[in-house]
Amino acid sequence: MKCINKLFYLALIFALAISSIHAVPKETEESRKLKAESADRHIRFISPAEFSVHINKGLWIIMFGANWCKYTQRLTPKWLGLQTRIRAENLAKDINIAKVECNKDNNMDFCTSQGVDGFPTIYVYENGKKYEEYLGNHEVNEMFTYVQEQVARFKSEEVVEEVVTVYVEEVVYAQEAEDNKPRKSSKDEAQEHQEEEKPKPKPQAKQIPHQRKQEDKNKQQKPRVKDNNNHRKRERDNDNKVKTKQPPKAAPPKYAPPKFPTKELPKTTISTKASKCCC
Repeated sequence: MKCINKLFYLALIFALAISSIHAVPKETEESRKLKAESADRHIRFISPAEFSVHINKGLWIIMFGANWCKYTQRLTPKWLGLQTRIRAENLAKDINIAKVECNKDNNMDFCTSQGVDGFPTIYVYENGKKYEEYLGNHEVNEMFTYVQEQVARFKSEEVVEEVVTVYVEEVVYAQEAEDNKPRKSSKDEAQEHQEEEKPKPKPQAKQIPHQRKQEDKNKQQKPRVKDNNNHRKRERDNDNKVKTKQPPKAAPPKYAPPKFPTKELPKTTISTKASKCCC
């Protein structure tokens, strides 16, 4: 009985597993085609006639695919998701995304000329030249990280190219300026050559003033001897000058009265005796 019960439980588990597998809906060909067709309505396409004109400048990422290929049908909705992500992150000015259809006979020759040997194939173009092929996973996040890396690389190369072009232009301009200079005649060149061959005069050494000897200094600088007699004479003369000086005469006032000659008056005597009255 125990063995029968175990077998019963095992059969039940197996049946549930099979039912769960069948319960997951598989993607049918019709649904895959419908998703691809609806995505193609919003994806940017480039024809072979316009291909060289569009990719001639800037950075491009292009998918080469065929609508009858199931792998292209699976990638087409994800390619639309990558296009919307690039526009949402404001990278549309740095990189362009497009698709080329290779189902027709005329387009097939063009795709083979670009090196496409299977579908889908993703190439990166830089200023009209094929740079490399994307061989990573076909998921939106992984493809977007790859796009960011390519944008950063392209910007850094642009900066280097600008610096190099400016340097080359400066060098070319300098060469043209030298070429356009008036050429010297043979006579002028001969004169310059002769002037260069002439020996240059040696620079004269600085003349250092002659240093006098200590003996000459002693001879020139004689000691001064004081003359006491002359000194005393000078003091006496100064004293005499001080004594002989007279004060300046006072000037008469401006409105002083005139001076008249004075006469001597006779002398009168006054008696000191007491006077008496006569009756």
